[in-house]
Amino acid sequence: MKIALVCPYDLDRPGGVRSHIVGLGLALRERGHQIEVIGPNPDGEIDGLPLVGCGRGRQIAFGGTHIDLTWAPWSQVRRVAARGYDVMHFHTIWNPLFPFQLASVFRGVKVATWHDAAGPNTPGWARRIMPWASALIRRLWLKQMIAVSPLAGIHLKRGSFTIIPNGLWTPPLPPEGERKQLLYVGRLEPRKGLPTLIGALERLGDQAPPLWVAGEGHLRAELEARAARLPGVEFLGEVSEEQKWSLLRRARLLVAPSLGGESFGIVLTEAMACGTPPLAADNPGYREVLRDRFDQLIFPVQDEQRLAERIRSLCAADEEWLELQSWGLQEWRRYDWRVLAEQVEAVYRKAQK
Repeated sequence: MKIALVCPYDLDRPGGVRSHIVGLGLALRERGHQIEVIGPNPDGEIDGLPLVGCGRGRQIAFGGTHIDLTWAPWSQVRRVAARGYDVMHFHTIWNPLFPFQLASVFRGVKVATWHDAAGPNTPGWARRIMPWASALIRRLWLKQMIAVSPLAGIHLKRGSFTIIPNGLWTPPLPPEGERKQLLYVGRLEPRKGLPTLIGALERLGDQAPPLWVAGEGHLRAELEARAARLPGVEFLGEVSEEQKWSLLRRARLLVAPSLGGESFGIVLTEAMACGTPPLAADNPGYREVLRDRFDQLIFPVQDEQRLAERIRSLCAADEEWLELQSWGLQEWRRYDWRVLAEQVEAVYRKAQK
């Protein structure tokens, strides 16, 4: 099949949807399909996959995070839609406006994956219209729907979608060096909860382990000023995929303190594949990934004291840390794209009937 993977976000920026599209595309290509990625970027390549540019985007603040608004000239939309795709697979199709343009013009089989969940700061009006908007999108354009988790599909009609989680394509590599660092990977915005982690380190005082902060955002100056009183906190800014994997292989623990709005948590499985146990705040997307080690790896949202206790324990107790490392190195294989791509392909076949 000739398959288009459609992304409404700037593909030059790292992120979970970008990683999902690249991993799925590489795995589908390995299975013999012709893959092209469509996004609001210039024509080119993305991690070895052909990139077909369509439209331009800009970021706006929304619900405690930022979303991309994209728009393309209709002549460009029609030209892209006429490239002979058997299946057009949209990711975050509800993100206006470019996906709506392409879906309305393309006459072939259309499938969509829902990645997102409402966050703690998502406006009430947005929560109310999500079920209605999702049903309308399905009725107008889609043959099949996928959700990366039950939470991501919460606004979809029960039984109308298939759950296929986020996957990993990059094979795990051996750990690097002595592991003393904590690692945070994500945007520096309120929803991602970095102040909780900094507060936990403040409670640990002189016992606080060093921390790498990989990410950018409008809270950086404020958080850097607060963390300046702690030993060994290093703000690295936005990092490349290669740098992220290197950090994951060298960290003692990944900490994901998000307040909510996480439909899955791909960075947790990335850490597990690198032999790095993840500590995560108790929101449904993270709980789905870590349910078999809930008591050891999940802490209550914004609970600095509980997080501090788990950091202290796992930095001091090699036996428990090694047990969790071993579990993660086995568990991540459930999310190997070489396994999950077959499930996505089955959805495409069903949509073509």
